[in-house]
Amino acid sequence: MPDPSEPLPARPAPASHLPPAARTSWLETAGPRIDMIARIVCLSAGCVLVAAAIVGLFVDVDVEGLIAVLAAGVVLVLLPSVVGRLRKFKAGQFEIQLMEQIASTARKSAEMLRRLGMESELNAYAAIYTEMRGPELQNVRGQVLDRVVQRVSNASAVEKFDPAEIKNLFTHGAPIIRVLALGLMEGDLSLIDSDVLLEAIGKPLTGNEQYHALKVVLYGWGRLSPDERTELRAAINSGPQIEAGPGRSALAQQIREL
Repeated sequence: MPDPSEPLPARPAPASHLPPAARTSWLETAGPRIDMIARIVCLSAGCVLVAAAIVGLFVDVDVEGLIAVLAAGVVLVLLPSVVGRLRKFKAGQFEIQLMEQIASTARKSAEMLRRLGMESELNAYAAIYTEMRGPELQNVRGQVLDRVVQRVSNASAVEKFDPAEIKNLFTHGAPIIRVLALGLMEGDLSLIDSDVLLEAIGKPLTGNEQYHALKVVLYGWGRLSPDERTELRAAINSGPQIEAGPGRSALAQQIREL
């Protein structure tokens, strides 16, 4: 029989009365496990896609489909490391507010993009684009950027942007913003500005910028005056960088044949 003077053993406290640290400990342990599982799934799926693309090189497979599979595999393989690097930065220390940069030179354009719900998408892309560096990631960056440009192009097809703002956006914007300005021109050919196209073709900051400028020239050829066409052809023929990219070279040849 227990001594009445001894304290009775403490009963386990109900879950609702446990201290906050005890109630949330399972979340703290589950979080890293879930993160690790997600990383393994991404890496496994990416390796499978890359392997499938390599096998496709030796069989009769559509080239465009093969490229899409390879690109998807590379993105999945690289995604865990990119996300990991982004998480190392504390909130506020690494946050690229692309829309704020757009608003600084094109306020009405930024408001339209916000109204279409594109702010978070563009900001997130800018962060990822900044992290994906190195020549081995150049093609992946280009493909992702092309998709974002397509979204911006669709926006200009449903909203009427100010041509003066778009020109100002290109002139004073960072490299990614210059490409987005060209994307807006792709969606609304009334925004075309020959001075912008001449600079993007003759003095591009990136290969993507030159590529999309050539697309705008090709699509908007009928809107250009004879003098503008002559100047743009001369810029295309004298641009050695154009031949460095198969996509740019093909677009330049189509323009020469117009």
